Amino acid sequence: MKINRALKIIDEGWVKKPKGFRVHFQKITHSDITTDYVPEIDATPFDSAVTAWRTAWKLFQSTKSKNPEFDEAEMVNIYVVDDSGNPIAYYATNQFEVYNKREIEKS
Repeated sequence: MKINRALKIIDEGWVKKPKGFRVHFQKITHSDITTDYVPEIDATPFDSAVTAWRTAWKLFQSTKSKNPEFDEAEMVNIYVVDDSGNPIAYYATNQFEVYNKREIEKS
């Protein structure tokens, strides 16, 4: 096998380090569901999964506040994704976590 072919196979199978992390969440407003991210897609992502998970947890906690802006039914399915949009396991348990999980019916 030629070295170029071997390097291509290795590169395709190699685990790549994410370039950044974002908090994914969905907002339910008057029967409309939108997906959003913190930081936004066009902004620089977090460079640490720990920072992203702490932000996700704080966002989840804000859904429980008395502030009408953060009604618990409004922000759902809060979790961390990498720069490709793939879910990232929670750093403390190595399990996939979703805060304020809700099943969303697809129409």
